[in-house]
Amino acid sequence: MNKYNVVIASANEKTRLNIKHLLEFNFDFEAVALTSNKEDVLGICLSGEIDVLFIDSNLLSDDEQNQLIEKLSSDIRIVYLSDNSIQAAKAFDLGVIDYLIAPFCNERFQKCIRKLLRELNRVIEAPITYIQNLLKQFQLPNHSKEPIVVKDTGKIRIIDTDDILWVGSAGNYVELHLSNEQRPILHRETLGSMLDKLASHGFIRIHRSALVKKHSITELKPTDNGDYLVTLKNGELLNLSRRYKQNMVGILS
Repeated sequence: MNKYNVVIASANEKTRLNIKHLLEFNFDFEAVALTSNKEDVLGICLSGEIDVLFIDSNLLSDDEQNQLIEKLSSDIRIVYLSDNSIQAAKAFDLGVIDYLIAPFCNERFQKCIRKLLRELNRVIEAPITYIQNLLKQFQLPNHSKEPIVVKDTGKIRIIDTDDILWVGSAGNYVELHLSNEQRPILHRETLGSMLDKLASHGFIRIHRSALVKKHSITELKPTDNGDYLVTLKNGELLNLSRRYKQNMVGILS
């Protein structure tokens, strides 16, 4: 999965390490740089690969921080760290997405993370929606097949549904298993939502955590517990649960 890159800037080592530790429990974020050098902050953030900056009020003067926030806030989501609520509120007015007043608890930190995710996901969805709409303009009126648009490292991929063999659930994400790639592609969408998109392309649910294209199945083998072992064209084995046996009407009798 593609994680959001985070910079943690503070003169206090304990603060840097504490935020890094808290981020380790959040699958969507990765601390790529920890710094106490104010000269490094701007250079790192302007590299074009940073999504979030945690900046401590103890690192820069008020004027320096104001200039930094104004320069970066349009491209990077900034979280302001301070032990002074008035100072933090002023930074908030300049464009930071959130501020944490020390000492803060894990619950408050998770609230900040949820806010970051909402904002970052909106930024990602905008170009994806644009590409989806653009693709529709080039489709023939009687052409119902719509590709899957996925954010990948540094790019947006357009996945042809014909290339998908099966789809596995991974929480709020799904894994797209393609016929021409060994590793699955992680896509932020639920399995139920994917079934709505792919049902018209011959996909069925065979398990609470798996969708499969009927045409990719080469063998079905019953098991002792009443389920079936499904073999795909690429040799992969999946379980067909008894609960979804009715989806194989025409194949199983």
